[in-house]
Amino acid sequence: MLDHVSAILFDLDGTIVDTVDLILAAHAHTFRQHLAGAGPPHGTVVGNMGRPLASAFGEYVVADGQPISDRIVEAMLQTYRSFQREHYERLMRPVDGMEEALTALARRGYVLGVVTSKVEWMARLTLAHYDLERFFPIGVFHDDTARHKPEPDPLLEAARRGGFDPPHSVYIGDSTHDIRAGRAAGMRTIAALWGPFDWEDLEREHPDELASAPSDLLSLLPGAAG
Repeated sequence: MLDHVSAILFDLDGTIVDTVDLILAAHAHTFRQHLAGAGPPHGTVVGNMGRPLASAFGEYVVADGQPISDRIVEAMLQTYRSFQREHYERLMRPVDGMEEALTALARRGYVLGVVTSKVEWMARLTLAHYDLERFFPIGVFHDDTARHKPEPDPLLEAARRGGFDPPHSVYIGDSTHDIRAGRAAGMRTIAALWGPFDWEDLEREHPDELASAPSDLLSLLPGAAG
């Protein structure tokens, strides 16, 4: 159980909404369009979820034997995001129990926020599709900070906007990058085990708590600090 908590921040992809199939399909489409080879293996793509796309795409270009340039990375980003915009309704799924957990946590007095490496327009589309944006008065997106997870900057920006202290907040995410970022920001962390990352990898990052389902959050977070 985590006490003396006033704010809860959430990662988006794989944590609030199940976007894994959408992300993998968008990657595969982008690789077919821009890489000469087959692209990185599945495990590499999953391991990079939560990092900024531009950084990962740059690494994939180099591994493909191409000279790295802003032009090709930007072209890959446009291809990827166009695919997501066209197919997100078909390939996304809700996370079972997430809306109910968010409703209960909001009623318990917590300030809720979302901190994601996703660009803002796509993040808002994702949340709005399941009517979840109403839960999050605080949102920090890719373009809001110069550095990204696993650096602490996006989480510290959320704390600044919300006016709460990092030690009195929790970051919940499904990736190792989320747990590292939360710890670096001085926040407590909960690893969401319903995402695509192996629980052993998450446990090695020493989160404060593990949650197997959104309903577990209600036993870990009994009520906001006064």
